[in-house]
Amino acid sequence: MFITDKLVTDLIIAIATLVIAAYFYIKYKYSYWTKKGIPQIPPSFPFGNYPKGLPKGISLGSYSETYYDELKKEGHKLGGVYLGLDPYLVITDVTYAKRVLTKDFSSFVDRGLFYNKKSPLSVNILTQGGDEWKTARAKFTSIFTSAKMKYFFSTIKKCSDELRTNLEVIAKDDNADVDIYEILACYFTDVIGSVTYGVEANSFKSRDAIFRKLGRDIFEYFTVPFQINLFLTICYPKIAKNFNMGSFQPQIEKFFRKFVPEALEHRIKNNIHRADFLQLLIEMKNSGIDLTEDEMVAQSFMFFAAGFETSSTASMLMLYEMSKNQDIQKRARIEINDVFAKYGDFTYDAIHEMPYLSQVFNETMRKYPALTTLNRVCIKDYQFPDTNVVIEKGTGIILPVLGYHLDPNIFPDPHRFDPDRFEDKNVKYEGYFPFGDGPRNCIGARLGILQVKLGVAEIIRNYEVSLSPKVAEPLEYDRFTFATKFTEIILLRLKKINY
Repeated sequence: MFITDKLVTDLIIAIATLVIAAYFYIKYKYSYWTKKGIPQIPPSFPFGNYPKGLPKGISLGSYSETYYDELKKEGHKLGGVYLGLDPYLVITDVTYAKRVLTKDFSSFVDRGLFYNKKSPLSVNILTQGGDEWKTARAKFTSIFTSAKMKYFFSTIKKCSDELRTNLEVIAKDDNADVDIYEILACYFTDVIGSVTYGVEANSFKSRDAIFRKLGRDIFEYFTVPFQINLFLTICYPKIAKNFNMGSFQPQIEKFFRKFVPEALEHRIKNNIHRADFLQLLIEMKNSGIDLTEDEMVAQSFMFFAAGFETSSTASMLMLYEMSKNQDIQKRARIEINDVFAKYGDFTYDAIHEMPYLSQVFNETMRKYPALTTLNRVCIKDYQFPDTNVVIEKGTGIILPVLGYHLDPNIFPDPHRFDPDRFEDKNVKYEGYFPFGDGPRNCIGARLGILQVKLGVAEIIRNYEVSLSPKVAEPLEYDRFTFATKFTEIILLRLKKINY
C-alpha cells in the first residue's frame, strides 16, 4: 500500500502542530515565576533547573546551593526554579526559611517528597504529609526520648566495643590507608541492625553480610533504569505515580516486606523481648495504637536507612576534619580521656559530658549538613511578610541548607573548620539547620548524635588520625545524591595510642 502525498502532508502538519503546541505550552509553564514578579533562574526542557544528569536519591541534594549562590549574588530573598515543568520557590533569606519551618509551619506541613502507596517502603515518616504524617509522628516520637536513648545505650555500646576490636586488626600498620567510611558504615549498620531489629548484623565479619549489603544497595546501587525512575519521581511525579514507580530498589522493597513481618511474627509467637525498635512497635500495637503491617515495615526500614548512612558520613567527616586539624583532635582527645578516666568507660552519662566533642560535631554538621536541601510544599496560599508575594497552594519550596551554612554573612570564613563557633550555647545561628527545624525536624537526632559521638570517641581515644596523601582536596560533592556524598573516597591513617 502506497502512502499518498496528501496523507504525508497531513502527517507533517499534525506533527508540526503538536511541536508548536508543545513549545508554547513549555514556554507558558516556564513563565510562571516571571508572571508573579519573582526572579527566576532560566530553565531548559526537560530538566527545568534540575542538574543535567540522573539522580542517586529521592531529592535535589546539594545542587540547591548553586540556586542559592546565584540568587543571593543578585540580592534576591526569593527566587524561582523548575524541576521538570513544576515551579519551586527557593528561599535564600534565612528569616523566611525559619518562618517556613517554625512559626508558619501550618502552611508548609508537607515535604513534597515522592511516595506511592503501591510501593509501601516509600510511605514513611520522611515522605508522609498532612494528617497521615501528624499521626505517624505522634506514634513514633516517644521512641526517641532521652529515656529510650538510655534504653538503647547498652546495645550501642556493644557495637562500639566491636568497632574497637576490629580496628585493632584493621589498623595494625600505621602507614596503611583505611577507607574510614566503610569501617564506620559497618559499625553503624551493626548499631541500627541491633537497635531497630534486634539482629547481629555482623558487618565486620563479612563484606556480604546481608544488612551491610542492603545498606550499600540503598545508597550505591543505581542502574540506569532505576535512575530514570528516580528522575521521574523528582521532576515528573504524576507520570511516576501513573506507572506505580517506587523510590527504592526492587530488591530492597522485597527484602524488607518479607523480613519485618516474619521477625514480628517470630517474636510474638515465641514471646521474645528485646531492647529494640521492633519490640517498641509490638508494645505500641498491644497498647491499642493502630499500626498496619505496611506502616511497621516502612517506618522500621526508614529508621534503618537514615540511621546508618547519615551517621556514617557525619563520623567520617568529623575524623577527616580532625585529621587535618591536629590541634582540634588533641583537644578532643584530652576531653575524651578526662571523661573516660572519671567514669572508667564510655557510659551514657559520660558521652553527654563531652561539650567540645559536641562542638566538633556541630561544626561538622554546619560545614557538611546531612541533608543539604530541605523540601516543603505550601498547603494553602501564603503571603511572605513585608512583600506582595503570594505563594499558591501546592507550590514546592526549596530550602538550600548548604547555601545557608556556607554563607560568609552568616558564618564568617565558612570554609574554615572552627568548633569554637559553637562554644557559647547562647549563640543561636539563624541559618543553622543540621536537623531541619520545627515540628518536622529529624525525629532520630538524639540517637544519631549519641551513636556518632560514641563511635568517634572510641577512635580518637585509641588512635592518632591523619589524612592519607592520596586524598585529593578540596572534596567535591557528588551533586546527584540525596544525602551528603563526595566524589572522593576519604582515606585516613590510624596510629595506635598505647596507654
